[in-house]
Amino acid sequence: MMHSDGSKQPASPTPAMVWRRRIRTATGHALGALGRTLICVGTLLLLFVVYQLWGTGLHEARAQSALSDEFNRLVNTQSTTTTTTTTTTAAASTIAPTTIEETPEPAPTTTLEVQPDDVIAAFRSGDAVARIRVPKIGLDKIVVEGVDVDDLRRGPGHYRSTPMPGQRGNASIAGHRTTYGAPFNRIDELDPGDEISVSTPQGDFTYTVLPQKNDDGSVSGHLVVSPNDVWVLDDMGDNRLTLTACHPKYSASQRIVVQAILVVPPALTPKLVTKPAPETSRATADTVGATAGTVGATAGTVGVTTLPAEPVLPRDDLDAGLGGDRGQRWPTFFWAVVLAVFLLGVGRSTRRFGRLRSWAMSAIPMALVVFVFFEHLDRMLPAR
Repeated sequence: MMHSDGSKQPASPTPAMVWRRRIRTATGHALGALGRTLICVGTLLLLFVVYQLWGTGLHEARAQSALSDEFNRLVNTQSTTTTTTTTTTAAASTIAPTTIEETPEPAPTTTLEVQPDDVIAAFRSGDAVARIRVPKIGLDKIVVEGVDVDDLRRGPGHYRSTPMPGQRGNASIAGHRTTYGAPFNRIDELDPGDEISVSTPQGDFTYTVLPQKNDDGSVSGHLVVSPNDVWVLDDMGDNRLTLTACHPKYSASQRIVVQAILVVPPALTPKLVTKPAPETSRATADTVGATAGTVGATAGTVGVTTLPAEPVLPRDDLDAGLGGDRGQRWPTFFWAVVLAVFLLGVGRSTRRFGRLRSWAMSAIPMALVVFVFFEHLDRMLPAR
């Protein structure tokens, strides 16, 4: 078709051409959105790796600093209490027929009476209970009570169903290998005969690593088991220390276990044995009492005194604390949705305020959302 001035009029696009143009435009927009999404996901993954390897270490370092002060106060208090207990008990024994005996039995820190196969810790979850040192691998950490996810974020954790380090039996401790300070990062480097030192309010104790026979016939200082092989926490009839961690590094499919034998005398826990007092002196005896362990001696009723403690726990699973917290799935999903909506909102705001201004205004709130999302995601995932 020709215009009146003689120029050629462009032909009207056919419906097929219109559809092809629309498809190309839609495809371009979709590919652009996909690209931006992949960039965001990749950036988040990179930030999460940074958070895991370095951010969690800062969290653990702050916790360890506070735990170190707590443990030092505990040791100092225990030393003072022991002296006071000796003096007060001597005075009380002149009034009430109460005697102190030493028992070689493994004694929990909760009660003064030992119950076979029952170990109840007087410490609450997260309390500082010991210091573990292994110079060969640069390990020097405060051990906390418990092996839940929150406990292991603060440092190595003592399995609550096992004796305390230094006591008779199989004292067991779990720890991370690549995150939260990575206290057990190099336990695979321990060889038979290497020394492990543990300090508790009851004293200092030395263990030597036991040899373990591998499937290929070689001997090393560790063995690898599955997460449900809880037999490594069982009492083996001797006095030993068991260290557990995820294996291999950056995975939680197996557990690496190092076991060491106690080479010094085990800790002895005082046990009060109270005999019935005569009726004539019962009123007087009831005003004099003695406590033991970390509490010391105070006025009260004569008899065996117990410490407030949490209920007896069943045998711990090697996956406890190291296998992740499944209860964090929904919180993680919720914050993932919040983060996605936030990113979508920022993307739309760039059309109105510009890219630089939009990202500048949203940087701080986005950092908070990302941090909370990472916190829940880290709790949900198995330890590494």
